[in-house]
Amino acid sequence: MAMSLSGAVLCGMGSSFRNVGAKQSSVGAVGVGRKSEFVVVAQRKKSLIYAVKGDGNILDDLNENTKKASDFVTDKTKEALADGEKTKDYIVEKTIEANETATDEAKKALDYVTEKGKDAGNKAAEFVEGKAGEAKDATK
Repeated sequence: MAMSLSGAVLCGMGSSFRNVGAKQSSVGAVGVGRKSEFVVVAQRKKSLIYAVKGDGNILDDLNENTKKASDFVTDKTKEALADGEKTKDYIVEKTIEANETATDEAKKALDYVTEKGKDAGNKAAEFVEGKAGEAKDATK
């Protein structure tokens, strides 16, 4: 099935149009390599893909670009995994620091409360001794 397309469509611009049966169709083109393009015609419930071949072999261009895309995704995945490891290490380090800081602060708080408790206990004992002495003197 031959098809006539404008240069704009072959350069990657898509267009939509209505045909007689009120079905919407769209046309798009994708460059594959320097010399080949795929032209996709999508209609309701069916799609047609045409390969517009320039000077090169379209399968070689497609395989080459597929490999480039695969290599790019693999590299980006490796970078993301390395960044994830760095992030994990940073979070673990900061969690350990926060835990140590919280432990130190809790120990300081415990020491302070213990000291104030001893002071309060001594004052209470002195107060009780004073009142006991007063009560003893009052009974004589």
